[in-house]
Amino acid sequence: MKTQKAALSAGLFVLRVAIVAVIAAGIWRLGEYAYTYGYSIVSDAAMEPKPGRDMRVVLSGDMTVKETAQLLERRGLIADADIFRIQLKVNRYEERLRPGEYILNTSMTPEELMQVLSGESEEEDEEE
Repeated sequence: MKTQKAALSAGLFVLRVAIVAVIAAGIWRLGEYAYTYGYSIVSDAAMEPKPGRDMRVVLSGDMTVKETAQLLERRGLIADADIFRIQLKVNRYEERLRPGEYILNTSMTPEELMQVLSGESEEEDEEE
């Protein structure tokens, strides 16, 4: 009887340790994912090193921010459309995108892309 009770206690202890280990591993993976996702939002890395490749992109007036981000992702200018949409919102460019034809480069950072697509880069070029 005592040996059965001791075996049951040992089995329950092992089970509890296993459950705690699985929960700890899950928390670790969740933290790792959250860090990677957050870092990708604040990072300003280009898709390719300079000189990159030029891409012609046309934004129509009826395109949504989501459609614009998806177009940039398909053209290889950004890595992830959803992250770019968050970057637009965080950097307050979401409402400032202008329709038009643009020549963008795969070596441009997301910040540079936002500036060009909002017309800020063109104004600075005209002043110089």
